[in-house]
Amino acid sequence: MKLKGLISAAAAAALTVGALPAPTVTKAAKAAVIGDTIYNGYNMEAPAVTTTAKSAVTTTTAKTAVTTTAAKTTVTTTVKTTTAAPTTTTTTYKPAVQGQPVFHLNSTEVCQTEARTKKQKVYVTVDGANGLYCDTLIYVYYDSRMTADTAIAGKAVEKLATGQAFGDTKDFLVLTTSGDSDLGADGIMWELTFALPADCKAGDVFSVSIGDSKYGKIKPLFTNFAYDSKGDDMTKHIFTNGLAKANITVTADPPYKLGDINNDFSINAVDASTALTEYASVSSGKKTTFTDERQTLAADVDKNSAINAVDASYILSYYAYTSTSAGTAEDFEAYMAKETAKAKK
Repeated sequence: MKLKGLISAAAAAALTVGALPAPTVTKAAKAAVIGDTIYNGYNMEAPAVTTTAKSAVTTTTAKTAVTTTAAKTTVTTTVKTTTAAPTTTTTTYKPAVQGQPVFHLNSTEVCQTEARTKKQKVYVTVDGANGLYCDTLIYVYYDSRMTADTAIAGKAVEKLATGQAFGDTKDFLVLTTSGDSDLGADGIMWELTFALPADCKAGDVFSVSIGDSKYGKIKPLFTNFAYDSKGDDMTKHIFTNGLAKANITVTADPPYKLGDINNDFSINAVDASTALTEYASVSSGKKTTFTDERQTLAADVDKNSAINAVDASYILSYYAYTSTSAGTAEDFEAYMAKETAKAKK
C-alpha cells in the first residue's frame, strides 16, 4: 500500500495496529499495517490509502559482502561512487543476533560541488531479522534543510507490501511494510534520497536518524505476522538497542589537477577547448569564464602566469599522447616537465 500526499503529525500517530490497545482482530484483518479497520475501531479518520501488490525492486548501488570464518564473522556494507566530485560511503558493522535485530544507516562524505548538484543516498539496512518479520512501521527523521524524495523499497522487503508518507513538518518519513507471512529479510529495506541545499558549504553536517514517534501515542513497529511474544521482543529490541543515526557531511572540493580544468578526472580536448575559451574572453577584455580560481591554476600548464593557446596546445598534445599510448601513460605533470625542458633548450 502507499499513502498519498503529506501526513499530518496527528495522522502520523495513527498508522499501525500494534501500538494501540488492540481490538480483537484476526490475522487476515491485520495483515495490512495501514487500513480502515484500525481507524473505524478507534473512531479515527483514515488517510487516503491505496493497496497494491508489491512488485520486485532491485537495488544495485549498494552491495553487501559477507565473510565468514570459524573464528570471526564480519559484515561490511559499502557504497562507493566516483564522479567529477567523489562521494564515498563506507559502513562496517558486526552481525546482529537473529531475533535481536538492529538498524544501520550509512554516513556519507560529499564534496561541496557535488553536494550542491547531486542528490545523496542513505540506505536503511536491517540485520538480525532474516525471515522473522512482516509488519513494520519506521519513523525516519532528517535535517529539515534537506528535501527528501520518495523512498524506494529495497531487496529485504521486496516480498512484502510497502507504504510511505511524508510528514507535514518536512523533517520525517513514515515507512511501512506488511504481508501475510514473515518474508522480510536482512539487508537494505529502504533507499532514501535527499537533495542538500544549493548553498551548502564545506563543514555542513546533515543528520538522518531512525527514532520513536514524536507526534503521538502510536509507537514504531517491527514484528512478525503472528504478533506474538517473539514479535514483541523484536520490536522492543530494535527500537531500544537497534536504532541508527547517520550524517551527510560536506567536505571541501578536491584540488584541480594540472590540465584537468573541468575537474572530471580526465585531461582531454574539452579541457583544451576550455583553456582557449578563457584565453579568448580575457584577451578581449571580458570577464573570466572560470567559476573557481583553482581552474586558473589547472589551466596554466606551462606555469608562466598566463593562460593562452600554448596551454591549450599542451593539453591537446597530452590527450593525443594518452589516446595512442600502448602502455601506461605518464601523468600530465611528468609529461609537462619533459615538454618545458625541451622548450628551454
